[in-house]
Amino acid sequence: MQALEPLIHQSPTTKKLIAIIISAFLSIFFLSRLYVYLVLGHLAPNLFITIRGVHIHHFAYGFFILAGVGLYLLIKHPVPDSKTFRWVAWFYGIGLGLATDEFAMWFRLKDDYWVRQSYDAIIIVALGLLNIAYFRQLLNWLKEMFSTFKNWTKKGL
Repeated sequence: MQALEPLIHQSPTTKKLIAIIISAFLSIFFLSRLYVYLVLGHLAPNLFITIRGVHIHHFAYGFFILAGVGLYLLIKHPVPDSKTFRWVAWFYGIGLGLATDEFAMWFRLKDDYWVRQSYDAIIIVALGLLNIAYFRQLLNWLKEMFSTFKNWTKKGL
């Protein structure tokens, strides 16, 4: 449960970083959906990348961005209060939004962009981030439930 401690006792910096992630996450979701609608309505140019007949979906870009952010954080260890860290949070939100927008595609392994699971995933991730940032009671409750479960498993229940 010590891993949850930084989430339960948060600094204003942590809340700002999560706010940046949520803003980038929701913005890229809405912008990517809007762009797809505009392309399908022939109101925007088709800039989709196709390699040898295979359409590269934007969840792939999201995964590459998330991998790049993770690698950068592992190598550079930027200070959480720095401008660099805020940029990293912004890129993380963009990568998370692109990857999650097409959640149903990689979950169902079908090329079906318009299924409900993608919208559900966006809502779940956004609410999860909001809960981590602003609902301390939920995290305390989760900590309590985890401790209870841990005690039950020790007793063999």
